[in-house]
Amino acid sequence: MAPVTAVAALALVAGASAFVPSSFSGAQVARVASSSAMQMSADGLVGASVETGGVWDPANLASKASEEDLAWYRAAELKHGRVCMLAAVGCLVQGYWQLPDPVFSNTKAVDAVAQIYTERPGAIYQILLAIAAIEVLGSSIQKYTAPGDLKWDPLGLAPEDPEELATLQLKELKNGRLAMVATAGFFLQEALTGQGAVEQITSGHLSPFGDGQGVF
Repeated sequence: MAPVTAVAALALVAGASAFVPSSFSGAQVARVASSSAMQMSADGLVGASVETGGVWDPANLASKASEEDLAWYRAAELKHGRVCMLAAVGCLVQGYWQLPDPVFSNTKAVDAVAQIYTERPGAIYQILLAIAAIEVLGSSIQKYTAPGDLKWDPLGLAPEDPEELATLQLKELKNGRLAMVATAGFFLQEALTGQGAVEQITSGHLSPFGDGQGVF
């Protein structure tokens, strides 16, 4: 679990510059909080009109947000989506493959964290320290760039064509949003059934209701 968690933390910087929102480009990118050239609105963000037919904001946060707050919301969405995309993959991979160490052999994501904390707390502290370092580094870069752009694109994935870039941004947002829901589902599933995602499927325990195995 520790390697999976550590890798998930790296999502804060992975592929970031390939997914700069289309409202920002090239030399126009400056400090988000102070640039008067960029008029940011929820309606103009990539992904605002997908699936919902417009901006879905039941708490009415966007209309009350300043441009700086709106940029922070988008950066936070991208960050959490990237982390959860790796976390969702990690939850599944963990069900099939573990490190050759009894402490890291747990197939259940949440239970594995508890086991590591109990049996090898030093590993948890190392993970938290690594996450904190990445967060500080990312925050220091994010102050001067567009939301989610951490200037890290080692594979050169960011297309130069604006339409292609917008398409790529949209794919990341949709997959990130799905991954956030999926990861929450994996954790809830484990809490209800006592089994990891893969373990539950392979054991035929497809429903937590009325079979004597889960909470219900």
